Amino acid sequence: METEFLTIGSFGASVLLTIILRMIYGTIDISNRLKPWIAVAIGVGLGIIAMFYVLPAGTACNFKLVVDYVIQGFMAGAAAVGFYEMTQKVQ
Repeated sequence: METEFLTIGSFGASVLLTIILRMIYGTIDISNRLKPWIAVAIGVGLGIIAMFYVLPAGTACNFKLVVDYVIQGFMAGAAAVGFYEMTQKVQ
């Protein structure tokens, strides 16, 4: 019997992160200057978590692998900022 896995690509991660940011920003009053930094920091954190999740047991982390996942997390966070700004009401 084959096991099916839910796969969230870079685009899906950005949309998911946008939803999480909308929930955080709707709950806590945060300065507009800090919002992009928070999104990118969460994206980088999720990238690092994803790296350890997909890393096969017994495989060592190397610098290239860490940098790849950190950059992917950064890009997901930056894309989430763009998606968030697109969905924000014009005031």
